[in-house]
Amino acid sequence: MRKHIIFAFLLLFFSCDSNIEFINYNSVNGSWHKDSIQDFSFELNHLQEEEYKTYINLRINNDYKFSNIFLIVVLSDSLNIITKDTLNFKLADKSGIFLGDKRINLIENSLLHKEKISLENNMKYYVSIEHAMRVINKVGGLEYLNGIVDVGYKVEKIK
Repeated sequence: MRKHIIFAFLLLFFSCDSNIEFINYNSVNGSWHKDSIQDFSFELNHLQEEEYKTYINLRINNDYKFSNIFLIVVLSDSLNIITKDTLNFKLADKSGIFLGDKRINLIENSLLHKEKISLENNMKYYVSIEHAMRVINKVGGLEYLNGIVDVGYKVEKIK
């Protein structure tokens, strides 16, 4: 009986995220420099072109002093830029409480990048993410964005 329970638990555990095709994180150790572009690459191996959702994953801590974040995200293949977006994501509500999944001293946000995008299979894709945060009434970007622990990228197959 015990083996059946363990098997059922393992089956449930491993089947929960079966639609995730790619997920990876880069650590920025609590301070993301404006010139530190976070790069990711992935390849999809299916028989036909599929549709996907893509996400930017951020892990932040209480040192993060803003309620939002501006990101520049470029998705390309080996030949062309597919999309280049400047995105503004809300990370806290009006009272300053961080949104996302809270874990001890980290808040994890999975921010939708593309809701529905067709990607060819057996092709390598590249993603670059940089922050574009500014301080009001100052020229140039914020050099160090404190409170960012990890930057990630996730690709999910739409079922």
